[in-house]
Amino acid sequence: MKSVQVKVEGEENGRDETSRLNDDILIRILGFLSFKEAVRSSVISRRWQHLWKYFSGCLRFKQTKPRLASWNLNVRTRKKIAERCEFIEWVNKYLNSNQASTIDEFRIDNFDLDKDSKAYVDEWVGIALQKKTKKLQLNFGPEYYSDVRWSSVDASRVAARCYCLTKETFSSALSGIHFLTCLSVKFVGVSDEMLEHIVSICPLLESLELDHSPQLTHPKVSALRLKHLNICHCEYFIESIQIYAPNLVSFDYTGKQIPLHIKYAPKLNQVCYDDGSRSAIQHLSIHLANYLPQLVTLSIGMSVVGVVNNFPKLTSLKHLRCDALTSDGNSLRCLTSLIEASPFLHKFVLEVSHGTGEIIKKIHPSEVRVMCRSVSGHPHEYIKEVEIVGFCGNKAEAEILTYLLKNAVMLETIRIEISVGTPKKNYAYPEEIKQMTNFMINHLIQNRSPPQLLLLLL
Repeated sequence: MKSVQVKVEGEENGRDETSRLNDDILIRILGFLSFKEAVRSSVISRRWQHLWKYFSGCLRFKQTKPRLASWNLNVRTRKKIAERCEFIEWVNKYLNSNQASTIDEFRIDNFDLDKDSKAYVDEWVGIALQKKTKKLQLNFGPEYYSDVRWSSVDASRVAARCYCLTKETFSSALSGIHFLTCLSVKFVGVSDEMLEHIVSICPLLESLELDHSPQLTHPKVSALRLKHLNICHCEYFIESIQIYAPNLVSFDYTGKQIPLHIKYAPKLNQVCYDDGSRSAIQHLSIHLANYLPQLVTLSIGMSVVGVVNNFPKLTSLKHLRCDALTSDGNSLRCLTSLIEASPFLHKFVLEVSHGTGEIIKKIHPSEVRVMCRSVSGHPHEYIKEVEIVGFCGNKAEAEILTYLLKNAVMLETIRIEISVGTPKKNYAYPEEIKQMTNFMINHLIQNRSPPQLLLLLL
């Protein structure tokens, strides 16, 4: 067999076709890559060696190798200090090499920098803003920080050591800060006064995220163009929130139960609220009473309670998600109050979690028939999708499933993700749960019209 040689035009000169393109086009091509990929392009050829320095996309700096962290309050070692110095040197090197006149985004992800590094961080922020960055993210927490919980003593220590935004942070780039549209800070100190200052000097700010910020106490957010506000895990010191934002679309809050003073937010249609309490639903009904009728999406995190009476109508709600912490013997019937208050609800998602070490009693098959007869409610003609995550087949979950199957008369899809744990004395095995669920669903839908229902058991 003859070998076939394909001659590529330009190959004879030892160059690829991209070499014919001018630098502006090549730099634009780099814009479609990540910062890391853009730096790696320098090895393609001599022509590409310095083009990455004009990269204007997202400058993201993230330490990927295993490290120690100052957010772990028990760690104060030479190794940790050495890691920090290495990271600072790395950011300085590449940020100072960047020659682009603008950058879209500047991010520090999951590296523990505290007040000892303030001079460096302030310089980085200044450079990014001078380059008219639109998005600024500073995340000085661990990579998986959702489970980080401090005592009040630890929170005070963190507040004393954390890196803080101050007026000096922005003083060198006041002209460039006018282009900032998105600000996200995590494990960064932001005082109430500083928050007001930031909002006042960022006229184009549309998205603001404050996560694990230990200095907030009574934040007031008054921003004309703000569309998205997220305040999470600031519970050790925060006492109230006040909002005046005529263009606000979404508001997320996770933390302890506090007064929410939403003075003016006529466009608000998405709320995610999680205080983990038994009175979360009632709290929302009081503090968001004027805005509940206009919500399209609502997510609530809570501990379960009894049925809530006289809940305000959610006449615009299409998507409802409930993250419920339950224990054996508790009912999930409180959720029926929300469902029945949402006449045009399209999708309902329930994620169930259980107390640590709890013995979850499985429901006996003989109880299914009794439950199917006893659980009642009002027909709901708009629910098409139901998703239940963490289902383990106990009575509370079986009740809410029965309620949905009996009353969501137009239900098309139900997705149930079985909770898989170590089976104990009163636990149901996953296969037992599937059998019970199949039996319940078949029993409930045998006479329904239309009978078509897509069931996904995972």
